[in-house]
Amino acid sequence: MVSTPDPLQAVWLGRRAFAPLSERQLVWREAMLRGEADEVVWLVEHPPTITKGRRADGGDLLWTADQLARRGVSVVEAPRGGELTLHAPGQLVAYPLVRIGRQVREYVVQLADTAIEVFADLGVPDLRYDSAHPGVWRGHAKFASLGIHVSRGIAVHGIALNIAVDPSLFGALVSCGTPHAKMRSASQELDVTPPLADVARAFAVAFARRRGRPLAWSEELPNRS
Repeated sequence: MVSTPDPLQAVWLGRRAFAPLSERQLVWREAMLRGEADEVVWLVEHPPTITKGRRADGGDLLWTADQLARRGVSVVEAPRGGELTLHAPGQLVAYPLVRIGRQVREYVVQLADTAIEVFADLGVPDLRYDSAHPGVWRGHAKFASLGIHVSRGIAVHGIALNIAVDPSLFGALVSCGTPHAKMRSASQELDVTPPLADVARAFAVAFARRRGRPLAWSEELPNRS
């Protein structure tokens, strides 16, 4: 008799500040290693925040402190690879906290393929994953950015999908260290943009399927420390 895999929990968190959720991912990973927490996917929207990965170049931050303050943009460190990345309202950020072992490249492609499927279902076709500049692209237009951190076989952080981001905010930085990138949102190609919570659930469904798991959906973060 074939056993049914346990459901993959996915949680829509709404809008949350970046730094506390980033720290909580590291705490959750430690709990997973102790056998006290399960795999989970957190889906969230952040207030305007520029995150600095391990390879961030200070010259890629283009706005002054005053400009950032006027637009309410914070700048914080992030325990992931990559350079500077913008998070902002209208962007869906998926944080799968999952065991991937040594399959890092395969997992990154899995994240990208999930995003490509979600965009295609929205009506944004012909996107592709670029391993040289990790993300989801069409030509020089970048629709999603990738950045993960793996320790002891467990991945945290994930992928950010531009659904309806204020395009002026991307002027604050050189996104992901790629000056040729033209950051673009799905809303720039659609007549109607669905609520971000609906896109979050679509991502969770597609990601769980790629992981070979049924989905357990909720909108409340379990109280695990």
